[in-house]
Amino acid sequence: MSTPIPATSPVPAAPTGRPVVFVIPHADDEVLWMWLIIAHHVLAGRHVVTVLASDGASSTVHSCLNGTRANGWWPASWHYPAPGHERYAPLTTAEFVGGRDAEFVDSCTALGVRPEDIHLETGWRQTEVTVDRARELILRWHQTYPDAGIYTTWWGDTDPTHAALGTALRALALEGVLTDARWAVRRAQGPTAPGAVEYLVAADLRAQALRMARCAVQAYRAWAPEQGRYAIGYHSVPNEFAAVESGGPVWIVKNP
Repeated sequence: MSTPIPATSPVPAAPTGRPVVFVIPHADDEVLWMWLIIAHHVLAGRHVVTVLASDGASSTVHSCLNGTRANGWWPASWHYPAPGHERYAPLTTAEFVGGRDAEFVDSCTALGVRPEDIHLETGWRQTEVTVDRARELILRWHQTYPDAGIYTTWWGDTDPTHAALGTALRALALEGVLTDARWAVRRAQGPTAPGAVEYLVAADLRAQALRMARCAVQAYRAWAPEQGRYAIGYHSVPNEFAAVESGGPVWIVKNP
């Protein structure tokens, strides 16, 4: 029998611990590669801040939702938006990005991040993030929270935006600008990434963090076109979400 998921998670109402900022490359990376880290910090009473660094507009799921590309996760393989039988018109780029943003906000909320600490960076972000822009973003949040630890994705990641953020944070750590930096590693790369170790917490905390992560996953499965929810995450990487739901390992690099 599966463990029931509570409607709300018992997280501290007012965090008192030192801040920790998670700079997230794309909507869904926070739950795919960082769910245990984020939930653990929330449950420990840390002030957790999540920052979304890109708009995700280049995802091939956009064309899937607009009916011009097949999708293996969707039961019918193809979408048929208006004038087809599905109750939504083909999505503009802004509507698609808005759908991704909504998933991200709901996911972070389920992981225990307070709404005021979820930042979409809508006035700054682009579809792709270079190392220079990643450095600019990280420095800005370091200035906002000078004593915060900062997490992002590993510099050896196969995705260019993931790698750019990791490279920028690594450079700042090597320069001594930041003294508390960590890198989350994609699950497939974790066992072989140099310096990567599995992120471990006490069993009771891990169990609660997994309940929170399973709630967060639902944000990426929700299908409600009338409300701007298009299950974008699940259209993209359903197997990775399944790994989270099963409690798959989370990997981290602690040193630059």
